[in-house]
Amino acid sequence: MTKVLVQLNNLALGGTQINAVDMAWALTARGYDSVLAGPVDTLPRNGPSLFDIAAERGVPLETFERPRSTRAGAAAMSRLAERHGADIVHIYGSWTARAALWGPCLLGRRPLALTIYEMAVDPGTPRSPALVVGTRYLAEDLAGRAEGVELISPPVDLDRDAPSGTAGRAFAQHHGLEQGRLKIVTVTRLDESMKSLSVNLAIDAMDRMGDVGADLVIVGTGDAEAGIRARAAQVNARHGRPLVVLTGPMSDPRGAYDAADVVVGMGGSAARGLAFAKPLVVTGEFGWFKTFTPATSDGLFRNSFWSDEARTDAVEQLIECLRPLLADAGLRESLGAFSRDFATASFGLQAMADRQAAVYERLLRHYGPRAWSRELPLEAANVVRGARDRLVRMRSRTTGHGRRVATMGGGN
Repeated sequence: MTKVLVQLNNLALGGTQINAVDMAWALTARGYDSVLAGPVDTLPRNGPSLFDIAAERGVPLETFERPRSTRAGAAAMSRLAERHGADIVHIYGSWTARAALWGPCLLGRRPLALTIYEMAVDPGTPRSPALVVGTRYLAEDLAGRAEGVELISPPVDLDRDAPSGTAGRAFAQHHGLEQGRLKIVTVTRLDESMKSLSVNLAIDAMDRMGDVGADLVIVGTGDAEAGIRARAAQVNARHGRPLVVLTGPMSDPRGAYDAADVVVGMGGSAARGLAFAKPLVVTGEFGWFKTFTPATSDGLFRNSFWSDEARTDAVEQLIECLRPLLADAGLRESLGAFSRDFATASFGLQAMADRQAAVYERLLRHYGPRAWSRELPLEAANVVRGARDRLVRMRSRTTGHGRRVATMGGGN
């Protein structure tokens, strides 16, 4: 078996982390034995974490102390790679790629793969690793990259993530959801960054629509949870019933997707909704919504079920998406069938694992000192830029004969 060290930037429940676990599990059958590692300070204090997902999949996962510098990170990653006998290093997210480059992959002694499931690739990202992106427009934008780019959509296990009815009924019963009412389900991190705006807009939409025979069910947790709960409580009190239900986090949210009549989400959560044969309303980061249909599917998939567009009438836009779906069971059924067919054709775990295995095979054949050396001009530019930025910060905090003055943000 070829050994792969996979480094993650977060051990909380999140799409990229779950994708990494699923991919590692699927690659075992293709001859790749992966061990995952992530910073211990990202573990949630309470509730489920990525360890629950990894344990269910039988994928090894361990923690490390977050290094304070690239040099310390390089040393820590080198120790991990040596201890596990890694043949390949695979980084999810770009933040620690330089530590891998100057640590276990120094001088090309180990191949380096880099998966970026964010919506942009930083210009300072190392050039020599095999680069995997999950968004088609990024693959198109980076098509001229010397080392190439591979499009591997965030995978969904279509065998596990499939409609059953049984899991949905159990979920609804466990959370006291009233039978006969439609369920609009969103599974997401309740974080101020990227996520909370769309959740709050969905709550506002429920408030504005009133009792239309549907409830909004929110699954997840994060730093915005307290504010979201307060907003939901106000809406529920105003209407005299729980129009908005928060379940908290779930390490296995399959029951929530299965219970849904409509899914509202972005990114990997949206993709899982499609796998469960549910009609989907895609949400953007800044207040934007669009229904997934045969006419809109290609554009939404190209952007990985996400948008950076902002709408001042986002609540009205969401209501316009929801009302036809809530009113027409036949429409929900036809769009749900289309959703499942699209998922099967576009991002099944087994097909995506085949693509990742092909990336590893190319790396093992071709990555070496020559590929690694192409990093040197970029690294030199990074060093110069870092020194310049430090000098600017130092000058901005000092006046006269070295007297310190306050700066916005309070310094480092």
